Amino acid sequence: MAKAKFKEKQQFNNKPVLVILTVIGLVVIWRGAQFLLQPQPDYTAALFLSLVLAAVGGIIWWLIKVELKVTVNEKGIKFKMSPNHATKRFIAWDEIESCDLVKTSELAQWSGGNITFNHERRVSLSGRNGLAIKTKAGKYYFIGSKDIDRLEETLAKIKRFKN
Repeated sequence: MAKAKFKEKQQFNNKPVLVILTVIGLVVIWRGAQFLLQPQPDYTAALFLSLVLAAVGGIIWWLIKVELKVTVNEKGIKFKMSPNHATKRFIAWDEIESCDLVKTSELAQWSGGNITFNHERRVSLSGRNGLAIKTKAGKYYFIGSKDIDRLEETLAKIKRFKN
């Protein structure tokens, strides 16, 4: 087994998004309590708000649990995004037609210029920074990385990246 040259573990850490979702959940709870504590309770509205609260809670749970693990070595690239992937995915270097390093500034990520419609399988928690891969089978992948400089050094060492 090849020794990992680059290993990275990412988790969702956008605190403002979690705070906004939590505030939305609290507002839904408060509004649902108002509907139920009226002299004539509105059970339909309270039920609808319960469903909204369950959806917001599910999104918060998923964001807290989501985790991306990326490993690069001489054999290829291995990645797994939990809880979405049940098993690790592996792309061997022999299967890769092109591998480009993508560095996008923080502001440019919000411009919309990085939107692609080529049926790319995107696995990233770090925006549009990482590896853009095209396989010989014609599949496109984007695997995100927060430590883009170390990834670039690793790819140069194993001679799989031309800058």
